Amino acid sequence: MSDIRIGFIGLGNMGKPMAKRIASKGFTLTVYDLMKEAVEELESVGATAAKSCYDVAVASDVIFSMVRDIPETDEVIFGKDGVWEGISEGKTIVISSSIGPSYCRELYKKGKERGVGVIDCGVSDPTVFRHEPGALTLMIGGDEDVVNQYWPVFEAMGKNIFYLGKTGNGQAHKLINNMTIKHISAVERLCLIECLNLGLRLGLDLRKMIDVMSVNAGAHVIQNMGFKAGLDEKQILEALRIPVSRASGREVRHKDELDYGMEMADEVGVEMPVCRFIDELNAGSVYDEYLSLQKDILPDRG
Repeated sequence: MSDIRIGFIGLGNMGKPMAKRIASKGFTLTVYDLMKEAVEELESVGATAAKSCYDVAVASDVIFSMVRDIPETDEVIFGKDGVWEGISEGKTIVISSSIGPSYCRELYKKGKERGVGVIDCGVSDPTVFRHEPGALTLMIGGDEDVVNQYWPVFEAMGKNIFYLGKTGNGQAHKLINNMTIKHISAVERLCLIECLNLGLRLGLDLRKMIDVMSVNAGAHVIQNMGFKAGLDEKQILEALRIPVSRASGREVRHKDELDYGMEMADEVGVEMPVCRFIDELNAGSVYDEYLSLQKDILPDRG
């Protein structure tokens, strides 16, 4: 068993399973979160509960921060009783929140002044993770010697682990990956809405269109959106009316990631016209306009 002492702050939907994987490998683990139930769950598998982020920093060699956004990360690191007050030379902070590379690189510079390492570790949750705990993809940026020092910890958490160079590169890779997936999903969804609306105006049956597409070339689009043959009209309409940014149940995080991605593009002068156009469609009244399934098109059949 490694003698690395690990701290973990942020036991949400992603952070909790990451921390539990660490605990399951026998590491010394100290955790903190505002949610008492999550902390108690980690205690039940061998972790020690801390009273503050400061206490986590004092007790740990490497401290993972997995909170929602930049304001929460600032509170964890620089707030009252925060990590910055408790950390000492030779220790390392790992930023796993989806907050973009710029923040991580600025924190890296501050860390250099104090002799503190800063790594960023973007985390992706493939569909298989829901059936195979530990199948996370980790995208890691930081000084190679520091990353190698904690490689056993990353191996405890993830299945697909990539070292990607300097601090911030892990976040950048994650944003590129997520922007690609989410914009492609948005295009598929919006095109499906347009085509179904066209079919309805031609007098076609909504359920039969879904049934036909589910066994033809459009099957992957239908399946990706959770559709299948046999759904009734109400089920189809309810699913179609969910904005793309809410389809995964993570509207705020989705928006933040897209914003950070566009900030990256602006920093290097890349225009991204297609992605920006898709964002504008998704943010506007496109669903009301395209999915105009009013009574004159799809009467209420009770």
